[in-house]
Parts: sequence; C-alpha cells; structure tokens
Amino acid sequence: MTAAAGTSLVLGGIGSGKTTALEAVRKTLRANGTTMLARVPKPGEAPDAAIVIDDAQLLSPAELDTLTELAGDPARTVVVSAEPWAHEPALNALTTTLSRQHPPIQLAPMTPRDINEALARAGVPGTQVPALIAGTGGIPLLVYSALSALASGADPVRAASVALSERLRRLDEHLLDTLLLCSLSPELGPDDIAAALQLPGDDAAVLMDRARASGLLSASLHPRFIDTLHRSLTRLVGAARHRETECRLLRSQIESATLSTELALKLAEHGTVDDLLAADLIHRAGSAAPRQAARLYRAAARAGTAPADVHLADALAVTGDCTTAGTLADELLTADDAAVRAQAVRIAASVAMHDGAAAHAADLFRWLGPDADPFVAAAGAVVGVATADADQARACLQAENSNPPTSSARAARGMAEGMLLTLDQPFAVAMARLTQALGSTNGVHSVAPDSPAALLSLVALHGGDAVRARSVIGRAIRTGGGDAGFTGLRHRLLLGWIRMLDGQLDSAVPALGAPEIADLHRRDALWFTALQTAVARRSGDTGALQKHWYAAMEVLAEYSLDLFALLPLGELWVAAARLQQLDQLRQPLAEAFGLLRAAGNPTLWAVPLHWAGVHAGILANAPEAVAPHGQALSAASRAEGAHGAYATALAAAGRAWLRVLADGVDAAEVTAAARGLARFGLTWDATRLASQAALHSADGRISGAMLQLARDLKQDAALEAAADPIAPAAPAIPREPVSGADVRNTTPPPASGDARATAAATPAWTRLSDREREVAELVLQGMPYRDIGARLLISAKTVEHHVARIRRRLGAESRSEMLSMLRALLVEKA
Repeated sequence: MTAAAGTSLVLGGIGSGKTTALEAVRKTLRANGTTMLARVPKPGEAPDAAIVIDDAQLLSPAELDTLTELAGDPARTVVVSAEPWAHEPALNALTTTLSRQHPPIQLAPMTPRDINEALARAGVPGTQVPALIAGTGGIPLLVYSALSALASGADPVRAASVALSERLRRLDEHLLDTLLLCSLSPELGPDDIAAALQLPGDDAAVLMDRARASGLLSASLHPRFIDTLHRSLTRLVGAARHRETECRLLRSQIESATLSTELALKLAEHGTVDDLLAADLIHRAGSAAPRQAARLYRAAARAGTAPADVHLADALAVTGDCTTAGTLADELLTADDAAVRAQAVRIAASVAMHDGAAAHAADLFRWLGPDADPFVAAAGAVVGVATADADQARACLQAENSNPPTSSARAARGMAEGMLLTLDQPFAVAMARLTQALGSTNGVHSVAPDSPAALLSLVALHGGDAVRARSVIGRAIRTGGGDAGFTGLRHRLLLGWIRMLDGQLDSAVPALGAPEIADLHRRDALWFTALQTAVARRSGDTGALQKHWYAAMEVLAEYSLDLFALLPLGELWVAAARLQQLDQLRQPLAEAFGLLRAAGNPTLWAVPLHWAGVHAGILANAPEAVAPHGQALSAASRAEGAHGAYATALAAAGRAWLRVLADGVDAAEVTAAARGLARFGLTWDATRLASQAALHSADGRISGAMLQLARDLKQDAALEAAADPIAPAAPAIPREPVSGADVRNTTPPPASGDARATAAATPAWTRLSDREREVAELVLQGMPYRDIGARLLISAKTVEHHVARIRRRLGAESRSEMLSMLRALLVEKA
C-alpha cells in the first residue's frame, strides 16, 4: 500500500493486525502531507482527502453504500480494513468494489518462523515458539502481548489469555454464546446454533458468519488455543449461562439425533451433568475401541450417572492404565452383585499377571471359586496353568455356563482349554486347540491375564515352532493399531525374543525411551531386561551384559514366578553362568523347578529351561551340572510327535557341544546338530556351535567346512529376516544405504574431478564395506581377533587383514589413531 490514489482492502479477524496495517498507511500518507479522514465523509466534505477506515464491518448500511460509491471514484484514495462478514450485502458490495483495483490483503496468523523472528528481535530464546503457538494460536495481538510479558518476566501464556479476554469483552452476548458453542465442535452449523440459542435461522446464520469471520475458530489454530478460547468465553458468560447454553445444545442435538461422539465427550469433559449424556456415552463405549471406550466411560462418570465401574476398569486395563484399573477392581471386589465381583476378579487378576504377581492372581480366583461367566472362567484357567495349579484350572472350566455360546466366549474357553492341554498332552494337540480358538478372538476388548496371541506364541516357542510363533505375534502387531496398550509391548517383546533366538540381534530389542522404560510393568520389564541381557551376551558385550543382567535381577527379585516366565529366567541363568553369579539364581531356579514338579513336569514347559541348564553348565565349566539337564532332554526326546523331535534336537546339540569343547569334533554330528537347532528357530545357537567346532578342530578341512556351515545358517537367517513384515529397530552400526532407497547426501560435491576431493566429500564411515564396519565395531569393543573371527565366522588372519584395510581407508597413521577415528565416526553417526 502506497500513498498514491487508489483503493486497498485489508481483511482479517480479531487481533490479526488490521489496525496496525492501517496505522502504517496513515503514517505514509501523513509523511506525504495528504489529508485523511477516519470516517465516512459527508456529501461534499474534503473531496481530496484520503479515506482510511478501520473495522468497516461496524458501519451502517448507508455508510457502507456511501463508501462503496467513493471507492468507485478512481481519483479517491480509499483504504479499508474489515472482518470478512459474508452475510452483510452492503459490506460485500464494498469489498467487491475495493478488490477490483487490487486483490485484498488477507492477514493470517503468525507462523512459527514469524514468531521465532519476533522472539529474536526481543532477545528471547526460540525454545518458546511451541508454547506461544499453542497459547496464542499465532494471533498477532496475543503473540505480542505474550512477548511483552516475556520481556518483563511475566507468564506469557497468561498474558495472552488476559489479552484475549479483554478483546472478547467487546462482543455482544449472542456472538459470545455462538463462539462458546462453536469452540466445542467445528462441525456445528447455523441450524445447530439456532436450536441451541432458540433463534430464527437467519439470525443464527449471521452469528455463525461473524463467529467464523473473527478468525478465532480457524481450523489452522492449535487445539490448545481452542481450549484456551473456550475457557475465556466460559469466564465471560458466567458459569450459569455457560451450563445453560451447553445443556440446550445437548438437548437439541439428542432430539435431532445429530450428537457426535467428540461433541458428547467435550460436553462431559467441560462439566455438563446430564443423565441423557451419560447414557449416550455408555452406549457409545460399548462398541468403541478400547482406548476410546476408556475415555467415554470416564466422561460418562463425569456426566453424572456413573457407569458400571467394571466397564471403566476393563477399558482402562486394556489401554494400559493398570494402576487405576487395579484400584477400581479392588474396590469392586466387595460389590453386592456377584457378577460384578466376578468381573472385578478377572480384571484384578489380569492386572496382577501383568505386574508379575501370578500368586496374587491365583489367590483371587481361589477366593472367587468357579464362575459361570465364560471370560472369567477362561481367565481363571489360564492363571491356574501359569501357576501350575491344574486342579484349579480344571475347576474353572467345569463351572456350569448358562450364557449363550457366542464366538468370543467359545474362543476364550478354547484358549483356556488349549493352555490346560499343554500340561499333560502332546504339543500338537495343544497347538491345534489354541490355533482353532485364536481365529475367533478378534474384536474382544476385555482384559485377560495374557493375550491369545501371546499365549499361543509362548507355547509355540516352548515347543520349538518358531515359524508359528513369528507368524502369530507378527499378525497381532500388525493388526494391534494404537489401542494395544495392555499387550502392544508384550507382543513386540515376544517378536524380539524370536528374532534374538534366530540371531537377528540388531532388530531384537524394541526401541524404548527412558520414560517408557521407567514406566514398564513388571512382566514387560522382566522380558525387556532379559532380552537386553540375551542380546548383550550373544554380542560379546561384557559391559552391557553386566548392566542388563543386574537390572533384570532387580525385577526378578520382585517377581512371582510362573510358567510363562521360564524363557527369560533361562536366559538370565545362562548369563549368570557367564558372569560367575550362579548363586544369585539358586532361589528363582528352585522356585521354577518346583512349579514344574507341581504341574507334573510337563515336557513342553520344562524343555527350554533344561536347554538353558545345559548352556549354563557348559559356561560354568561344570560337566556335573550339565548331566541332569542332558538326561532330562534325552527323556523328553522319547515323547511322541513334534515336541519329541524338538527335545531330540536339543539333546543331540548338547552332546555335540560337549564333545566339541573336548576337541572331539565330528563334522557329521555337528552338522546334524546345528541344522537341527536352526530347524527349531535356534539359529544363533546353531551358528555358535558350528563356529566353536571350527575353532576346536585341528583339521583345516573340517574347520573350513564348519565355518561354511555357520555362514550358510547365518545366510538362511538373514533371508528370513528380510522377509519379516514387521519393521526392525535401527541397527547399532550404520549400514550402507539399500539400493534404490531415498538417500540424500547433504555433503556438497567436490568442485573438480580430483579423486582425493571425491574421497574427502564421501563420509568416512561409508567408505568401509559392510564387513569392515562389523569388524570395526567389534574391535572398538576390545575383542581379540580370534573372538572376532569366531563371531563373524572368519579366521583371525582375515580379521587382521580387514583391520589393516580399515586403517588404510581412514588414512590413520597408527592403530591408536585408527581407534580414535572410529570412535569419532560412531559418535558422529549416532
């Protein structure tokens, strides 16, 4: 906008800077000696004056008509600002006339970049930008109020809120009511406002137009600012009128059957108390996903009529809020209604299992006794199996059930029956029952001691069926969505365990932040720390092994052991042997074998623990400790079916391993044993056995064959990992980009074709091959060449050649310089 004759139109909402823009125009005109009028001139008045009018939407229709006529005179300078009211014909005529010469200037909220620049001018750190965007919506009036507060050391968000309230005071009551209602839901239209405020439709349309033109309801504004706007409006209209207005909106929405879930939630969360609203929320919660159901039940409780608290406790537990769910369930254990007590036991016991308190869960079901509800009975049976109380499990399933045989009820019972079969039936029989039940569990949102996918995967892992375990748990992760609060991490940890056994160490441990780790429930914490321990041991990282093992032992000390926790216990047992800390595992192991005896020494649950015992005895160099576990595996190998084959493979591998360590390498025996382990998903153990055989053989041909066997097994695992549909965690060492991936090199190319310049422009780490990066990582861990060779299935001499090439590629003058450069590169990449 300049001082030359012409027209300009500035459009914007409340606090958008229209007045500031017009003040800049006035300053320019004043500097040029131009006469100005800030109002509509009377006929014949000041024909040469420039007309600069702010907030033109407030003018009368007659004044707007006059201004439109003046704007049509090419000799007049007319500059106008206004809110874009669409339902004012006279204002529309003016804006159309003004827009013919120049497009209107649309004032928008400040962007984060604008705010950052304003902060820089004020000498305030840019870290305040997110808070200012949320607290002000980027509206200039509020942003600069907040900046003034920052300059004086006051609270910027509060200052913005005060400025907003002061500006809103200038609006009439009907417009305030309209803004109040529209700040609840962007979906409300003129008809909704007319019904809620009991106004004619035309009046409501005008109010909606003015509310939207204010710019305070823009979809681009931060949600937290909309909440701030609603609170400011609530204070202005007063508590009584606020409640009355929102209640009228609720009634009109219910009567017209247009009440949306989000609006119902907002009304309840903003304090509307109404039995109809509570009933509506409870009805919606019944068919909602778990996380949404929990929010709906909470809102229904606030709306006045508390829902059956058992539903809220159930929804809270499913979404991972086990502390609150457990508290509610404990309160309901004394309810008069027997059905409520039964559901409370199911919820409290499920939370107890999640918290590593299986004994408490079992006590709850013993106190309750057999119950007819199929979900309660199934949960009781699963807890009975976990605590090795087969009689209790059978009693739960034998309770008379008068409920209809729905698909979900049949699935719950089927899973419980399948788990009970694991105690005394062949693996194939139990798996068949579990697999049949799993297909009908979709859509069940009641909390249980463990998820169907986790139970089936546990059984599959104990039975050596890693393929089935990976398939089931992978599908559960893919279909779990955002509502898997109770089971989401559980499933990821089980998948990580499968990957760890298969040798996929880089992608085994789920990536969790410090807050997530601190908030882990005890069952997840045990599996997480045991998985970290397992990966550290297999990676040869002694420091990490000690750190994670001690962390796991802290969790184990507070854990009430059950059959479902034997896999992490076995891994901690092997790690304890590696760290020469076996004494610390005596009590947990005694408890674990006591559970197995109480359950009748079921082969399925005992075999993996005996395999861990074989490894622990080998690492402790105690043949006498290996013997009983080897004998147990040999006895289990005589079982019928697939599980006998699994135990046979483990027993054969144990015997081969002992002979290898005694330098009695039989290539055929080792090959059969290693392939047997790989067949059942124990690929890391298989490659380790082969590489140990290569190291302990004095025959070069046998060593070469064993190394090739290890490479083949590792290659098979790599192919399986590539087919894994679940995205793995990022590897510890950066790898070269995959061909075809979207990789952007931010390093500018060299100015000339000089090869040295090209090399300098390439990041040093990427100049190393994949194998060289693997060697570099292990060298930095302080591993000797012999151990690196055993880990990578190459000879120590080959490792030495790789190290020499790494040093040349990096241009290091000495080994110490090479190590320093590698450390720096790792830090830079991290």
